[in-house]
This record gives sequence, structure tokens and C-alpha cells, in this order.
Amino acid sequence: MGRHSPAVQLARRMLINRETGDPSRPQPVTVLLGPVGSGKTTALEAIRRDLGWGVVHAGFDFGHGGRASTIDVLTKLAYSLSNKWRNRPKPQFVRFTIALIAVQAELSGRNRDEDLSQLKVLINSFHGIRWTPSMDAVLDTLTETAKATGLVEPSYAAVFRQTFPHLVRNIRPRLGKALRSLADFPNAEGRTPFDALLELNRLAHGSARDAKAVTEWLMAAFLGDVRENHPRMAKPEEKSPCACDISPRRRHWHNWVIALDDVDHAGGTEFLADLITARERFAVQHPNDREAHDALLVIATSGRWHDDWGIAWLAPWKPVSGAPPTVRPVADCEEASYDAWANPGPGVLESPYYPVRLAAQPIGLIARVLDSGAGTPKVGLAHRATGGLPSAVEQLAGQLRTSDVREGDRGVLTTDPRGGQDPCYRRLTELKLTEHLDDVHIDDFVTAAPFATAPWLIPDAAQSRIAQPHVGRILTELRTALWVTAKNSAGTTDDQAALHPWIAANLVSALARRGDGDGPTYTGQFKALRDDPDTAQDPVRLAYCNLALGDISEVVTFFEHEFNRIPHAEWVAKLELVLNAPDDLPPERYHAELYDELVNVDAELHPTGRSEIRNNVARLIAAGRLAANPFAVRGQDQHQVIANAFAALATTSHRPDVGALVSAKDLARRGEFP
Repeated sequence: MGRHSPAVQLARRMLINRETGDPSRPQPVTVLLGPVGSGKTTALEAIRRDLGWGVVHAGFDFGHGGRASTIDVLTKLAYSLSNKWRNRPKPQFVRFTIALIAVQAELSGRNRDEDLSQLKVLINSFHGIRWTPSMDAVLDTLTETAKATGLVEPSYAAVFRQTFPHLVRNIRPRLGKALRSLADFPNAEGRTPFDALLELNRLAHGSARDAKAVTEWLMAAFLGDVRENHPRMAKPEEKSPCACDISPRRRHWHNWVIALDDVDHAGGTEFLADLITARERFAVQHPNDREAHDALLVIATSGRWHDDWGIAWLAPWKPVSGAPPTVRPVADCEEASYDAWANPGPGVLESPYYPVRLAAQPIGLIARVLDSGAGTPKVGLAHRATGGLPSAVEQLAGQLRTSDVREGDRGVLTTDPRGGQDPCYRRLTELKLTEHLDDVHIDDFVTAAPFATAPWLIPDAAQSRIAQPHVGRILTELRTALWVTAKNSAGTTDDQAALHPWIAANLVSALARRGDGDGPTYTGQFKALRDDPDTAQDPVRLAYCNLALGDISEVVTFFEHEFNRIPHAEWVAKLELVLNAPDDLPPERYHAELYDELVNVDAELHPTGRSEIRNNVARLIAAGRLAANPFAVRGQDQHQVIANAFAALATTSHRPDVGALVSAKDLARRGEFP
């Protein structure tokens, strides 16, 4: 992902540049959304490289190590932010560090005056001209206390031991002044700073222990330090590199950036919730403060949808039609901006979160990865099969670079030249589909392929009476893991949603080639879907299942009958849905011979009384069915067959609205139908 990728451009748009003297504006928690392999970490790394030393920033990866507590994350962020930044004074997290010392202090809790005196001695012991070995010993003791009391998670104890001394050393020049003037210590509630710190210690130990309250204290202290440090560091930024639209002659400064990777892992969403709660509490407590908002722009990544975001934002798999007017759809990366988040429109719910979809890799970038032209068959195959999923493109790159991919090939991606495990099973395993499901295995996902890929089963409101094991859990997991996106219904009876083509094609291909005795078969599972009452009562759903099962004549008969009965736009929309049904045709056979065979099957079953409409519908369905397979290599000859069928149908239509057929013809000619 390049320096000027959509994610980098989004970060630049969100990184508000402010003229000196302007009040800080509230900052969203921007969450870059994408399933496994969509390039979330790469996007975050590109953003951090783009920031360079021109913007103060820090990061944390929730995907590495064990569970991270909010205090673990804050300590690491404070450590990174308080590094020396070129042309700026070093940030100092005075409140946060003093609060950490107070939390870790071992006080008796029996005599308030003695505890207060002991706490003052402890904090003052770090205020000196030289760093002494005794200070290291005190820090070791405090760190052990943090581990013993659970202040830090065991897996982050080593990180805490590394970062905590740095924070203490960093505040020593200001410690004396801070202890005399820190009257605005967060959560002090009118108490003197040391009285407030003593209360904080009490909340961290003994019978009065309240871990949530301690976390609130430390988050408030951290944000208080950000508010103090940011303006102090603003002026020297005039000499830093800057991609701002503001003229270099105009004085301005940047917000700080916190980059959080994999917040869907343990501790991530909890940290975001703690941050947002602290921000909201401060804004309520300081209603007249022109600088009531901190200057932290949080950019996070997530491979899963979180319920907290669904209050004000429409989940990606839910169609816009029928959604409450108070809820906004999730924006694509290229369209997102600060103003779009900050100005939701009348009646629309405001939200501290800003979920944004990462863009798929465009065909031009896929061509560069494969070292081939954008119009070559191998690039077209990779683009359609992977849906632009970066990890899938990389996975196929080695194979496709050296392959002689020809138009009409159907087995390029379903055979492994090295032999061994079915490549579709291997890909599904690498996507970690079962990571969040106990007692559900990849075989169960493959068995559920007909139900996972049927568009009317994907929406979470869909109901099915099929008694299939794990189907409900699998569908829920695919939605939550962001493998499902909504599609606008156009002339069909249902709102639709689409499973990502990389998942769908691998699931169906694995099921189609499942050996005897290895579990339910492709035919058996699609018959179960076909025979479900919800399917049987809907002729479009029934046609979809019949085509998946190879009953092409049944499908041709249905669309021939409907052709002049309903508006052509509706007819084309229904046809497109049905043509996207999967197939179990032998992948080693080429498009041309399969096309002739499918057309001949219909001719043999209906040899007499054939109309021109039926002949063209048969050609259209045969060619469209083969072209819709994401693992098939499409070509101009195939596109032309579909376009010619639409053109011929337009001349035989009895309806005035043939424009929909002409439009479909043009799409087919460009390779965009189905």
C-alpha cells in the first residue's frame, strides 16, 4: 500500500490543521474496517510512515501478546509520545506518571496521616539532581506491586518495567513544580493533589479496591497531560514536514495521532470505550472550556464489527432500505472525512466512533503485483476471484505469475501443482474462520456453503427452517467478521447481501469436490436449500437453486415465461441474482464445450415449439452461468455471447421498456454482467 493510499489520504483529511488560537474540536475514533487479509495493518503502517516526525504519534497492537488492559496501553502510549520529537520540546506525562506511582505505592491503610507522609516521601524521592541506584530499586518494587495487584496484565509486565522508568525520569525536571501547582489533577473533586492521590491508592488496594475507578483516574490523567503538552509543542511545528493544504506561511499545528491495530482483539474495544467515556465526562465537567476536547486523533483497525458501533452506524451487511433514519451507513475510505463525521445531518445520531470501510485493491495495483498488464486474463481472474483482497492477491501471485492463463480456463485456482491438500480448504483455514466459534470446524463451513452463499439467507433478519447444524452461527460469524456487504435490491423481492467472492468461491469449490464419505455433498446440500419452504414459495429463489443443481431447462422456462410479463429492469435484476448461483461443473473442462453442452441440454429437453425468446434466454443463461464463476477466466468471446443475447431479446420484446435490456447488453460487452 503506497504512501498516498486511500487510508493515508483519509488520515490527512482527519488530521485537522488548525490556525493558532482556534479551539480544539472533538476528535472521532476512526476505525478502519476490513476482514482478515484486507490490509488493515499495512494501511496503519502506511499512515505512520506518512506522519513521520512531522506529526507526534504513537501506536499499540492489540493483536500481539495476551490481553492488554487500558493501563497497559496508556503506559506504552505515554512512553512513545514522550520521546524527543525533532524541533519540539519533549512531552512530559506528569499527571499520569505521578498517578502510576501513587497507584503502586504500598501503604498500610491504617493511618491516613502516615500514609500521606509516606506517599509524599515516595514521590519526592524521584526529585533529585542525579539518578541513583536507590531509585531503580524503588521502581523495581513498584513494578512488582503493579504485577501483584493486577494493575498490569502479566503478559505486559516486561513492557511496563521498560516504559515506567522512562516516564519517571522524564518528569523529574518538573516534579517539584508539579507537586506544588497540580491543583487541576483529574478526579480530585476539590481535594489537594496529595489527598487525591491518596484516594487513588485506596481505590487500587485492599477491600475498597475498584479497578474501574482506577482506570478512569489514569485515563483522565493521561488526557489531561495531552491537553497540557499539545499547545506547548505547537509552535515549533512550523519547521516540520507537512502535507497540509494550508500555506506554509500560515501558523498552524497538527493534532496528535494514536494508531491502534486490531482493536477487535482482547482489550481493544474496552480501551476505546474507556477513552470515549473519559472524553465525555471531561466535556460535561467543563462545559465552558474552549479547549474541552483533547487533540488526540485515534485511528484504529478492526477485523470485526462491534455492537457499540451499531447504535449510530448501519452494520455493513444491513441494507440501507428500511434502516432507521437516525442511523448512518458506513462510509468507504475514499469518501470519509472529518466534516462528514462531524456533521451527520438533522435527526441523525452523533457518534464518537467513525467506522470506515477499507477499499479493495484496484485492478491496476493487482496488475503490478502480478507483473502483468491490467487487461490480461490472469489479472482479470485475480481481480474477480479475490475481490481485491490483498492477502489473497499475494497468495495467488506466485502461481499466476508463472501460469499460462487462457480465456475459458476454469481450473487454474482449484488445482494445486504441488499436490497435497485441496487449495480451497487450505485458503479457508488460513482465513481463521473458526477462530471465534467453539466446536465448529472448516468442514462445517464447507457444508454450510449453499446457505452462506444464498443472498436471501445472509441478512441477519432472514429466517430459514432448514435443520442444518451450525448454519445460524456460521452466518452470524461471517457477518461479524465483515465478510458480508449489503447490496441494493433492484427489482427483486428481497434486500440482498453478498458474501465476499474469495470466501464464497472457495467454500463452494471445496464442497463441489468433497469426496464420498467426507460429509454432505454439493448436490445434497443444494437440494436441502431448494426444498426449504422459504425457497419453494419464491420462484426466483427456486430458480437460483435449480441452476446451482444444473437444471438449466427449468430456469430457462421460468425466465422465458417472465420475459414479457414484468418490467425488463426487474427481469434483468432477477436474472442477475439467479446467474450468480454456483456450479459444480468439472473445473478441468473449458468454457466453450460446457457452453455448447448446456445449450444443447435445453434443446434436447424442449425440441419443439421453441421461440426466439427461449433460444436467446437459453444462450444467455448458459453463458452467464459459466461467466459468473469467480474462478473462471472470462474473455471477450463470452462477453459478446451475453451481449448478443440481450440485443436479440430487445428486438423480440413486446414491452416498451427495452432500455433495461440495452443497458444490460452494454454492461455485458464491458464484462460487467453478471
